[in-house]
Amino acid sequence: MSNVAPVVFCGHGSPTNAIDARSQARVGWREAAARLGKPKAILAVSAHWATRGTWVRTAAQNPQINDMYGFPKELYQVQYKPAGAPEVAIRALELLGEDAQGTEEWGIDHGVWSVLCNMYPIADVPVVMMSTNVKASTEEAFALGQRLAALRDEGVMILASGNVVHNLELVDWSNAKGEAWADAFDSTIRDAVTQGRFDVALGYQGLDDWQLAVPTNEHYLPLLVALGAVRVGDHVGVFNDYRELGSMSMTSYAFWQE
Repeated sequence: MSNVAPVVFCGHGSPTNAIDARSQARVGWREAAARLGKPKAILAVSAHWATRGTWVRTAAQNPQINDMYGFPKELYQVQYKPAGAPEVAIRALELLGEDAQGTEEWGIDHGVWSVLCNMYPIADVPVVMMSTNVKASTEEAFALGQRLAALRDEGVMILASGNVVHNLELVDWSNAKGEAWADAFDSTIRDAVTQGRFDVALGYQGLDDWQLAVPTNEHYLPLLVALGAVRVGDHVGVFNDYRELGSMSMTSYAFWQE
């Protein structure tokens, strides 16, 4: 592996993926971490910290936020509280300039800890949380990633957590796969990303069934932040390439240099 840290986008899906022994996602997250190695720190862009404007958490500690309801009690017993990295947060704010602000509010929410408790289970990698600005255009989200790309040279993994397809109103708990429209939308984005045609991902509102796939933008925009941090010469890998619950995509991407 290169000294340049990777960029990762993870589809996190249902919170139960954090602990379900049958979950394909857990296997994919663990294998991805094994391939990519352990970074100095992680800047985590979370769909579940949805804000107006962009916020970066500057605190030295990360309280765990259980921002999910009605799930098995075992899920609420998961403890994942990695340290923060104030120096990384300050550096991110320098790179983002007037487009972001620092805060000590929030914490590490389930969109991030459900993934990281499988990737780095002993919580020994510091995490800086960054919010998803729901008022940002696709171009603005992509530009944030471009500015943050310099962190990769400093050993900081950029990890964005969301879902390419995320429609809670159409979730079907009896459906272990995806509906045809969800499969088609996800496949179009996957093909575009792996071919380096990021303009397709930015212009998702021109694709068939985008209103079903992305009824709200907070789970989709983290993908665009991640794509903005990708560099020429990066390898791209796809993992957890599947849909679940009818209307949820787990498809995830990793970009790295050798």
